[in-house]
Amino acid sequence: MIGISTGMIIFFYVLSQIQVIIGFITDMLQMVAIEETYYIQLLKMLGIAYVAEFASSICKDAGHNSISGMIELFAKISIVTLSIPGILFLVETLEKFV
Repeated sequence: MIGISTGMIIFFYVLSQIQVIIGFITDMLQMVAIEETYYIQLLKMLGIAYVAEFASSICKDAGHNSISGMIELFAKISIVTLSIPGILFLVETLEKFV
């Protein structure tokens, strides 16, 4: 219980720090003028990574390594799936220059 409580406190602290990161990403994307769709996908990928890492750590602490591995796999597949439109945009942009 102490480990889970400490993890929750740290997780909520990290969530408050994510606002700073989101502000930085927003400012950066306004300079580059990228569509809002890609910005939202980037935030989703960031959220999936943090939540999956947190859930995986809890499962490992509880002794459920197989569930932890499945959470990590699900997160990786979800992030790759979300990144496909961004990769296509990058390829199309590179084709214009070549």
